[in-house]
Amino acid sequence: MEEEIRRVLIVDDERALHAMLKPILCSHGFETISAMTGEEGLAMARDVCPDIIILDVIMPTMKGREVCRCLKSDPATAKIPVVFLTAKDSEDDVRAEMQAGAVAHITKPINPGVLVKTLKGVLGI
Repeated sequence: MEEEIRRVLIVDDERALHAMLKPILCSHGFETISAMTGEEGLAMARDVCPDIIILDVIMPTMKGREVCRCLKSDPATAKIPVVFLTAKDSEDDVRAEMQAGAVAHITKPINPGVLVKTLKGVLGI
């Protein structure tokens, strides 16, 4: 029986991050979709209904925590797990992310093994 391909929406304003994450995730059976802004991420989450969302905290115009709160308040996207990927790692930052609705926090710079293990753990695969 073939494994189900899981769709990951990456919402981050850094193109280099998208370019780095795509091959890592694809090599572990994930399909990636990219959004460069919070607004674009919200629209794509509604349209594509990904299995999980990787979300940056600091982005222009709409910050990651605001995006997460919007996702969690919309019945169409409320059940999609959100993992924050950010350089901000103080206890207050992590607590604020969890209060916004995130299920996990991964600190930049990215450890590919930690990223994949976290995503698979959240998805139960």
